[in-house]
Amino acid sequence: MSDVLNHSLSQQEYNIHPGETLFDEVERIICVLFPRGMIAAGFSDRGDMLMIRYSDYKKELPIWIIDFYEHQFLNEDLLAMPHKVHAVYIATDKSLIVPDAIYQESEADYWLSKIHYVEVNDLSSEYHLKENKAHYIYAWPSGVQNLISRYFPNAVTLPFASYQFYKPYQSQCFLQCCITMDQVYATLYNDDALVWHQVFNYENAEDIAYHILLLCKEHDIDPNKMGFQCTISSRSLTFVLQQLNQFFPKMKDGSGNVGANDKSWTATIYLLQQLYACAL
Repeated sequence: MSDVLNHSLSQQEYNIHPGETLFDEVERIICVLFPRGMIAAGFSDRGDMLMIRYSDYKKELPIWIIDFYEHQFLNEDLLAMPHKVHAVYIATDKSLIVPDAIYQESEADYWLSKIHYVEVNDLSSEYHLKENKAHYIYAWPSGVQNLISRYFPNAVTLPFASYQFYKPYQSQCFLQCCITMDQVYATLYNDDALVWHQVFNYENAEDIAYHILLLCKEHDIDPNKMGFQCTISSRSLTFVLQQLNQFFPKMKDGSGNVGANDKSWTATIYLLQQLYACAL
């Protein structure tokens, strides 16, 4: 890994306990690859969260620097057990949802390229949203796909947003969000139907609140009556979540549902538990 990238690296970790046997307790691992960052999380055979390893590099550097991901795959102790890596999630803003009724596999790449800039070295993948009778098409770097195939050949590859496409029966109107280093992944159900999904950039919590309130206005939704769940990709975003909570006091972030010895990791653990369940 280049010296520039090495000096720009930020790393965080969470362990459920400090015992020396913690790595031995890990039976299943999931990874999430973000632009400029990644998460590796270890779970017990019962699905209990045991450890989290988060790494990212500065926004000033290009996205999807392949050397960064390969360095993490090679040097992260948790990933030294490649046979236990069950799923790798790909976070990308280059996506499109097409209803089953009009979906044509031969046209999918063309439709995606009309909406997003799909680079020459990008590949397109498809994920069927069975409950929503639609197809989720997304583009991501082929270099990342090659790394996954080489290091984790037994892992299933899924789009990061896939965990948000399960009908939230606890509320007729329900918004799910995940805040990452510089983007928000969000999905809205209204009257038990998928009505909106978007990945958008933000600078602060006010940007996110404005985006959500405008969405509610456009769909004639009372934000105070809307179910709202929000998670974060790392503990460093806790302050953004806290600020957003001032605009949406009923927002759920995993508090009360997730046990953690460090509360700043609660919303990230909540996210990873959902990703774990989605990959089963």
